[in-house]
Amino acid sequence: MDWLWSPVGIGVLWLVLHCADYLLTIAAARLKARGELGKRVEMGGSYELNPLFVQAVEKGQWVSRRFLLTLGFGALVLPLAVAYFDWVAELEGAGIRGLPEALCGALVVTRFAVISVHLQNLMLFRRLLHVPEASIVSVRYDRGTVMMVTRARKVELAAFCAIAALVSGRPFFVGGLAATLGLVAMLFLWGRRQVSTTPASGSSAPGA
Repeated sequence: MDWLWSPVGIGVLWLVLHCADYLLTIAAARLKARGELGKRVEMGGSYELNPLFVQAVEKGQWVSRRFLLTLGFGALVLPLAVAYFDWVAELEGAGIRGLPEALCGALVVTRFAVISVHLQNLMLFRRLLHVPEASIVSVRYDRGTVMMVTRARKVELAAFCAIAALVSGRPFFVGGLAATLGLVAMLFLWGRRQVSTTPASGSSAPGA
């Protein structure tokens, strides 16, 4: 498994996971806009919670400038970071050897947390559109509740990573824990900004 946190491995992981995250976001947002579903499932704002990509998601753009920029930036910076960690480890010894694995864990765990929600939402939206007994369902959450539920999901994942790190001692789960807590903090900041600027309405299917 060491190849996953090699410079090439981390670059490939980033390309695959970032593309999957973005494309699934667009797919779910476009599906939500079909028929009357946009009125029946309200999220107090955009399906996308990350302000960096809200505009592209609202337009349903399969390819956007910011997506390509972040894709290229990550594909360059992450392999360089891993190569640097490996180089320093050869000079300093074992104290820094776990950093590439921790970086891999941070990437995989946080992307998994987001991708899994998009897959759940795709299945939910498809059912609401095509299953007769679900056709009367209408759900509305205000933006603050959407953010709260999303943070709670990430806290659950952080707790899992903490337990896994204690049991296994692997830097992979330590990195996943640190990155997930960072994501919770970012969601809190995004939430404060969006709740203060978005009229109350809502949803049952947070998108990040």
